[in-house]
Amino acid sequence: MPASLSIHVPDSAVRLIDLPDRDPGGELVLGREPRCDVVIAHHSVSRRHLRLSQLAERRWQIEDLGSKNGTRVDGKALTAPRDINCGSWFAVGDIYCQLVFQELADQQQGAALLERRRHSSMAWNSRLSHGVEAQRLIADLLQGIVEVAEARRGFLLSVDHQGHWRVRACYGIAPDQLTEASFNGSRSAVERVIAEQRPVYMSDRHDLAWLRDRASVISGGIQALAALPLLRDGRVLGVAYADTDEQQRSYTELDAQLLEALVDHAGKVISALELEAQLAEVSALLEVGPGELRASVRPAPSWRVSSAALGSP
Repeated sequence: MPASLSIHVPDSAVRLIDLPDRDPGGELVLGREPRCDVVIAHHSVSRRHLRLSQLAERRWQIEDLGSKNGTRVDGKALTAPRDINCGSWFAVGDIYCQLVFQELADQQQGAALLERRRHSSMAWNSRLSHGVEAQRLIADLLQGIVEVAEARRGFLLSVDHQGHWRVRACYGIAPDQLTEASFNGSRSAVERVIAEQRPVYMSDRHDLAWLRDRASVISGGIQALAALPLLRDGRVLGVAYADTDEQQRSYTELDAQLLEALVDHAGKVISALELEAQLAEVSALLEVGPGELRASVRPAPSWRVSSAALGSP
């Protein structure tokens, strides 16, 4: 029966690898070395870190190959070869992996889900291509990201003409929940996006050590999140954020490609329409819902960004 290996690299979308059926005795070596069967390019992973061996159908064995940072299976250090069960987590240095056996029905359901996400992304890209009005474009961008991410809620940040970060649009979250005192999403993810100008994904609390113990992540019941920068001329014009409390949600490399293509396309549309000045002048908060757009009577809430995220000395 086919098996699938999921690799959770910090900050990144989940990498899924289909493991082909092999005759008993088939082996896969995981490590940092390019010649390994599964390459994991991370500083905590040894050149040849561990070996996965298929002993029989639905029976795999894991063995550490004398790695520097060790291997842990379900949280326990691996000191000798042992069988690994379906669904078991194992840590390759600081990288968490999971081995899962795939039923035919699961494969078909997964393929249908991927096709639905592709279609949704294409539809939203088409809508953004025809956007000509700043507020409508902002609303379409946020709704598209939440839908493609299959998230529960989201918001969009941008910088005003004074350099202050403000929440420009929200979806599935009340404006009063966006203040610093009451927000139960991840500010750390947003700040990492601003500081490093690249997307941040969390699909399991194993994924990011710097996020998993945050009180906001725990209290909010966040199981998965995506935060992506809107870039222009090498700087961050805005940040799109979406999260969900759905327990089984994970963001794969395909999800990342769809979301990043959507955000990249939106950034190009914004640049083409020269909307940066218009974004700076939008003072009202947009509350976005399925098929609706309304401007709040209140001003756009401020969003405090630490000096570390902005790169200040």
